[in-house]
Amino acid sequence: MIRVAGIQICANNNPVENLEILADAMEQSQERGANLLVLPENFACYGGSYRELAEEHADFLQSWLASQASQLGVWVLGGTLPLHYRPDGSPVPGGRVRAASLLYNPDGQQVARYDKLHLFDAEVDDAQGRYCESDVFEPGDELVCARVGDITLGLAVCYDLRFPAQARALADRGATLLVYPSAFTEVTGRAHWEVLLRARAVETGCYVLGVNQCGRHSDVRSSYGHSMLCGPWGEVLVGLEDHPAVLCGDILPRRVAEVRRQMPIHEHTRFLTGLPDDIRDHHSNNIGQ
Repeated sequence: MIRVAGIQICANNNPVENLEILADAMEQSQERGANLLVLPENFACYGGSYRELAEEHADFLQSWLASQASQLGVWVLGGTLPLHYRPDGSPVPGGRVRAASLLYNPDGQQVARYDKLHLFDAEVDDAQGRYCESDVFEPGDELVCARVGDITLGLAVCYDLRFPAQARALADRGATLLVYPSAFTEVTGRAHWEVLLRARAVETGCYVLGVNQCGRHSDVRSSYGHSMLCGPWGEVLVGLEDHPAVLCGDILPRRVAEVRRQMPIHEHTRFLTGLPDDIRDHHSNNIGQ
């Protein structure tokens, strides 16, 4: 069993202030028995120049995450922070960055990096109106799972939540908990946040955790909050409102196995369009067995 904590904050563009708030919340989470702490998307800074933040503070932010993990003796998933280099070390061109989700073990070692695959280029009926993440971010190109104790994390971020093929591919690679550090807008969150989290759980038989930003970040940008942990049957196990708070819940691998035995959709799938070739081939070879 893993006890997971989702830390919901309203980040601004001042990293020092944000990290102070997060440090307190992370200590509280550890005191509540959590051994996996998940931070939201853009946890260190919301707004401003992400390229500048990456070039000036990326090393410090990674050291801070490592220090928090080792001092508290817990796993820490840093929702996203901007990095100006790819996983292979090559630079991100054109002044853009990668939105990277970094996982640290209780010894403070980085054990996984996931770069957000799907970028939010959309029109929303709010004060900002037009969102174009591809102007600022370069998309990642790899699916990432990571072992944490007796569970396997499937790593994803925010807009990835709208793409069920990605969730299914992560489940097929062994994920038992899908995590979505997010900054879902107030408008899109009110309409779709809960139904998407619950749908991903039903479709995969995984626990699904959405850790969202909350509140008003600026005159034109508000996040929905309502961070939520769903069970593999699609039920809401615990949820927050729209203010800074900590969500805690237990992840039970045996419950995942039970739900998948009762509803063996992984064995019954026939339509595999959109999945990576290796996952599609695996299922094609097992249809009818």
